[in-house]
Amino acid sequence: MNHPNCYQPLVMAIAAATGHRPHLSTALRWCQRGVGGVKLKSWKIGGRRMTTVEAVQEFVEVTTSASDQSAAQASAISAPTSKAHDAAMRALREHGL
Repeated sequence: MNHPNCYQPLVMAIAAATGHRPHLSTALRWCQRGVGGVKLKSWKIGGRRMTTVEAVQEFVEVTTSASDQSAAQASAISAPTSKAHDAAMRALREHGL
């Protein structure tokens, strides 16, 4: 197994870190555009985009944390919205609409 700080081709480093082999276009998108404002650290070496297992692990941890926080915020927002929706639906039913 390679050292976590050794540069590897994108897909190989992601597969080594996660056990999942994404399509090359997915890996490139993670480097170029990112996910939720977080980009996978990468370097272009000899015309090939490379990264490290350590960079992939950090990317996964940060994007997972951000995703978990977004889900918690969404559920906190949706509860009052659901109550307001339910109240509006009751009012419409009371007026025969």
